[in-house]
Amino acid sequence: MRVFAGILSIFAFEAFLSNINAQDIPGYNMSNYAGVSGVDVQPASIADMRYKWDITVIGAGIDINNNYISAKGKYIRNREVFQKYDGNFQSKYLDENTGPSYKEVGVNAYVQLPSIAYSFSKNISVAFTWRLRSLLDIDNLSPELAHLMFTGLNDQDPENQKYFNSELKNTNFDISQMSWWEYGFDYAQVIKSEGHHFLKAGVRLKLEAGLEAAYIYAAHLDYNWKNNDTLSLYNSSFQQGHTQTLVDDLNGGFNLGKTLTNVSSVTPAMDIGLVYEWRPDYYAWNNQTKETLGNERRDVNKYKLRLGISVLDLGFISFRKGDNAYDFLANKTNWDVNALNFGPNKIHGLDTIIAHTFGSSNTKNTFLFYLPTTLSFQADYHIYNDFYINFTSYSIPHWLNIASEAHTLSYYTITPRWDQKWFGVFLPIGINGYGQPVVGLTGRIGPLIIGTSDGLNLLFANKIYGISAYAALKIPILFKNPFKEGKDNCPKFPVQNADNDGPANTPQ
Repeated sequence: MRVFAGILSIFAFEAFLSNINAQDIPGYNMSNYAGVSGVDVQPASIADMRYKWDITVIGAGIDINNNYISAKGKYIRNREVFQKYDGNFQSKYLDENTGPSYKEVGVNAYVQLPSIAYSFSKNISVAFTWRLRSLLDIDNLSPELAHLMFTGLNDQDPENQKYFNSELKNTNFDISQMSWWEYGFDYAQVIKSEGHHFLKAGVRLKLEAGLEAAYIYAAHLDYNWKNNDTLSLYNSSFQQGHTQTLVDDLNGGFNLGKTLTNVSSVTPAMDIGLVYEWRPDYYAWNNQTKETLGNERRDVNKYKLRLGISVLDLGFISFRKGDNAYDFLANKTNWDVNALNFGPNKIHGLDTIIAHTFGSSNTKNTFLFYLPTTLSFQADYHIYNDFYINFTSYSIPHWLNIASEAHTLSYYTITPRWDQKWFGVFLPIGINGYGQPVVGLTGRIGPLIIGTSDGLNLLFANKIYGISAYAALKIPILFKNPFKEGKDNCPKFPVQNADNDGPANTPQ
């Protein structure tokens, strides 16, 4: 393997391996029956929720996206891509985006471990959440460098022949990856409940514990491939690091106790959120008059319009660097890289090559990884009975501009949904941070939720840039209609259906 492609490919490959061991369920996370699942987008959501208890037994999800390589949709739909083929797989089934914009790749994965939300009263709810999370980002990859990597420096490729013996540049190139445990305690409370106007807020305090991480960053990368064996690097400063666990695990030396105690410090983090609801038919849900409200039904949704804002993942994790994972300045001409051998442990081999060839420019033994801070807006409109439409945005600010920063992908989604107590269908339609249209589908059948944010692209898109899948198994315990308990406890205003979300009559 060529060293330059090796430096880039090894980080991406090892990072991807760690990711596949670990975004929320699209559409469903804004459901009135999301329960503890809604906390991951809006910490205030569980205040005045429809559940007395909501327990997620297990859940998982993965979201893979990029703006460079796409699969040809027609070959996926006719299943030809899964059969024997003649010729080169890449040229037959894949397309390159050869535009001038920088290329990026993102993988976002999680495992939701047992988590629970509990309603203390109509005004106060709490939740405990437990997740294993993992992110991989490849950012700011120039079209020239992307093509060289994609073709493996093939000297027969016409584009590569143009790039050889050319002075090439790449700014702010970055590969970042980390996996970590997350433990959260959420507190949500109703702040105001006065007739038509309802306001609630929530905060989730979290503890973050890193499992492993790796990054490599070059603010200015100047290079020249004379051919596919000879490389020149000109005053290219690399910041890089990784945890020792990546080296030890590849040597067969995985130690859970060491991973939990020697990889990172446990650091605090936070999510905050605020929700406003407009409830024009509010008094229809109470057993008394406007002046003497009481016996509010906890089993129904009362809003016509719901608006929310939340800021997620405010915090960072401090990792300990591996033994030889140091920054370096690369300045070497006509470097014959063909004979270099990374050995069986690719990360250790990379460290050794860097140390022997370039030395170290920084021996700091820790590095920070900022969490994927996200700003989210939510708007939910109750159309009629069990039909709603939702808009949710996930905006990823990049104000930090540092070497070791993992982030998720922005999404802007409109979701029509049919949302009933035990069943639901959600159709998220939107655009992602790469400017690509995405259409997904999520279903809820009792305690089982299965979904995708872009899976329907497989049915009609010419080019498939990403795929996602999510699932969760829950134990929901809903509030019951108190007016079904006895004949003497009938509501002041009759309802159309005890299991329906909307009143039949609105008080005059």
